[in-house]
Amino acid sequence: MSAGHIAQAVTGTGLAGIGFKPVPREEFSGLGAMSGASPVMERLFTQMRTTAPHLRVAAIEGPSGAGKALAARTLHNAGPASAGRFVPTRATTFFADSQALLAEASGGTLFLSHIDELDRGQQARLADFMEWLEHMHTRKVEYVPRQLFASSRMPLRRLAGEGGLRPELSHRLSAICFVLPPLVERRQDISLLAERFIEDFSQRHGKPVRGLGPGALPRLQAHTWPGNVRELESVIHAAALSCEGQWIRPIDIPALNASVSFPSGREDGDNGRWSTDAKAGAGAAAQSLEEEANLDRAILRHVQAVLTAVKGNKLRAAQLLGISRSTLYRLLEARSFSEKL
Repeated sequence: MSAGHIAQAVTGTGLAGIGFKPVPREEFSGLGAMSGASPVMERLFTQMRTTAPHLRVAAIEGPSGAGKALAARTLHNAGPASAGRFVPTRATTFFADSQALLAEASGGTLFLSHIDELDRGQQARLADFMEWLEHMHTRKVEYVPRQLFASSRMPLRRLAGEGGLRPELSHRLSAICFVLPPLVERRQDISLLAERFIEDFSQRHGKPVRGLGPGALPRLQAHTWPGNVRELESVIHAAALSCEGQWIRPIDIPALNASVSFPSGREDGDNGRWSTDAKAGAGAAAQSLEEEANLDRAILRHVQAVLTAVKGNKLRAAQLLGISRSTLYRLLEARSFSEKL
């Protein structure tokens, strides 16, 4: 049985009877409320853990919907200003209400989003403000924000090189810079993110949705996600609302945009076209569920064999199986696991 079939089967209806237990949120891979296990996100989390305790000023770059505000809040929670408030505001409106915002962010973190939208005059005012804030920090004044984070959809250094940002402002902001990749560059995190969003949805709405059923994950992974993590969250919540059982099916997933190239085939009356891999994976998983009366046992034996091969390393086993670590934990904690081996 291939890793792809195992991944689809263990998240599908074939294991509905083994007594899954809720997965504690801390078992999700990531940092704080951020989830991810892809190499690019692991590097980002390492950078954040290393620098967060010492940050004063930092830039956060990435496309819309990639999670820049969440990254800023995560840095705040892990940094020297965590006892204070996290105050987000759009950079273009900051000076319209700067006194109130500074008072609110006193001893905490001020987060200015969309720095790339500032005009030249606003950029000059922000550069002056940052110079003043640095002077206040030097004097150890406590009634000002301890941290200043700014986000941009465009790389600040490139923006400065093209004349769209004052060089002195770019230098001040981007000395320490965190870059969030688009979701299409971290596809292996889609399963992990989807599980987290499903868990959030279930807790918030009291609807017991367990996860992605057969064929759902390949469809999500085939999409280009122009709206990034924010779009995925919206899609998962919509699918969780519409699903009739405990597992999200392909038919429950809202129509995704037409920018994805799907060669052929349709499923469950869905109007979106499926990629060859997605259709094959979903079809194989569905066929296995119908034809193998003992699929649960086969899956669990395979899981145990992989665990034995990697000497009990759960992270490595999950990677080889093509499932998330939290799904593996659910299998290991299931009441009837040992009886089915």
